[in-house]
Amino acid sequence: MRKDNFFGLTAAVAMAAMMAAAGPALAQQQAPSLDELVSSGALPPVAERLPSNPLVLEGESVGKYGGTWRMGLNGGGDNGLIVKTVAYEGLVRYDHEWKTVLPNLAESWEVSPDAKEYTFKLREGVKWSDGTPFTTADIAFAVEMYQDPDYAAGSWMDNKNNPMTIKVIDDFNFTFIFEKPNGMFLETIAGVDGIHATSLQKNYCSQFHPTYNENAEADAKAAGFDSWALYLQDRCAWGWETIRFANPDLPSIYAWVIETPLTANAQRVTWKRNPYYWKTDAEGNQLPYIDNLDMRVSQGGVEELTLAALNGEIDFQERHIATTTNKPLFFDGQEAGGYHLGEVIPSASNTLVLQLNLNHLDPVKRELYNNKDFRIGISHAIDRQEIIDVVFTGQGEPFQVAPRPESQFYDEELAKQYTEFDPDAAAEHFAAAGLTEKNGDGIYLMSDGNPAKITVDVISALRPEWIDMLEIMQLQLAAAGVEIELNNIDRTLFYEKRPAGEFDAQVWAGDGGIEALQEPRYYFPFSDESVWAYRWAQWFNGTRPEIAEEPVDWAKQQMDLYNQVRAAGTPEERADLFNQILAITKEEFPVIGVSLMPNSYSIIRNNLKNAPESMFNAWLFPTPASMDPPVWYFE
Repeated sequence: MRKDNFFGLTAAVAMAAMMAAAGPALAQQQAPSLDELVSSGALPPVAERLPSNPLVLEGESVGKYGGTWRMGLNGGGDNGLIVKTVAYEGLVRYDHEWKTVLPNLAESWEVSPDAKEYTFKLREGVKWSDGTPFTTADIAFAVEMYQDPDYAAGSWMDNKNNPMTIKVIDDFNFTFIFEKPNGMFLETIAGVDGIHATSLQKNYCSQFHPTYNENAEADAKAAGFDSWALYLQDRCAWGWETIRFANPDLPSIYAWVIETPLTANAQRVTWKRNPYYWKTDAEGNQLPYIDNLDMRVSQGGVEELTLAALNGEIDFQERHIATTTNKPLFFDGQEAGGYHLGEVIPSASNTLVLQLNLNHLDPVKRELYNNKDFRIGISHAIDRQEIIDVVFTGQGEPFQVAPRPESQFYDEELAKQYTEFDPDAAAEHFAAAGLTEKNGDGIYLMSDGNPAKITVDVISALRPEWIDMLEIMQLQLAAAGVEIELNNIDRTLFYEKRPAGEFDAQVWAGDGGIEALQEPRYYFPFSDESVWAYRWAQWFNGTRPEIAEEPVDWAKQQMDLYNQVRAAGTPEERADLFNQILAITKEEFPVIGVSLMPNSYSIIRNNLKNAPESMFNAWLFPTPASMDPPVWYFE
């Protein structure tokens, strides 16, 4: 499934927008669970709750109402699963093939020839979950909050490299105006980043801001917060923080609204249908079909969720439980558990990315980690096939961090360079990096006389196989003369160490294998996720100036090329420029990969209909939300 047309969107978008604007002409039905609320007058009739032009979602079959979708969260901070399941509701969205940008809350748009101005038209009559109209005032409020220096968060709305303003035309029409061309803006907001603009309801959230409430500071103190900004964050948060799903009073535009909130020690997070949800099926019936979501929270690892799935107590899930280790269990348990396995195609290129900290605060380690020969030596010292056979039961192939074979940017040389297990070549490159003497344990000595020891930060709770992989790499690298120490930590500390610069290396999966152009974190110092060059990324993005460092020349050349990508007018121009970036990546070899991420799977209960039998999986293409759960139903 090659994504050659990933960014050739303009004509398709215009057509899709016209088709979606047609809307259903049939009578509108609602879930029976809402009938009593309507008959009692507690809720307006469904025709008054739907917009004049609802978005139509089509499944393979027209469904029926009712039921509870059961799934599982891994701990009280698993907001990522919620975002990928419930909260993907931006102005625009992707189609199921991850190729075309489609209308969502915006029914149409126009782009200026210089790609600086994007004018959107919202659907008229969309309402928040409390019945309040969703209008341009909410979009403008979100922009105002993101750009408030006391409340700002890193996003495309407060990007210092390309400042943006909003021009409100009327209640349903507005224009985002960028200082510089932003040729990939539609793709940006079609991904998960788009929900930033649609997550703050002005009517509710403005009560916590001093511009709209002169008592906001005093109210915050009375509520136990040091400032209005902290109080606002606690009540409204941003697009996807954990805290956002801890406030049942916060209005949303999702298909389901929070009933039992997510907290640190929650046992369950439950959701009920949003009576004002603004999408229908092909026959005009209000969605979603499923009444409730029940997310059990495992506080002690994912084994509880695995057992629940085997027992038929999970209706649809991939995240956390679809590991390589579990696959034989789930395959054998299909008949007893009443489920089957779907196909999940990862966007990630790599099972594990070893990111040495090129911006290390220790000058000796910084010099060593910046030496390409040292990184090549480590790469040749890894026996990838052994890891693939032991950890992944032979699934996968040796692979560097590179666009996947499904990507238009696939380059075999980039994907395969230095992946051969060759201890002699490793020793030659270590010598070229200045490592010639060893201690009594056979570990090379650095220029300061200390052993070449790398402490690797890892979150085993996120991907248990990382520990297995690193333990094998630990033995392989020790034999080659480099010691690695595993530092298994929680996710909060994992992130906190980045701006402090207090780490040798961190590991993650190879995001950007398919969406390489949008997610180039490993190809050049692009974002906070470019852990290997965190301080260079701050320089590029203009954030955290207190720790930003001017990058080396090759990285600055990549940054200049990427700025040209953003301004390019055609997909062909963008592809040519991005290939130049990848050529530099190939030459400089900044991070080390292990193996190509094999296809995964999902657990699908046999009585759950319209759920995808095959889907991509990525953060920027949030699944399963991008596969339209509102049209899923239980037979």
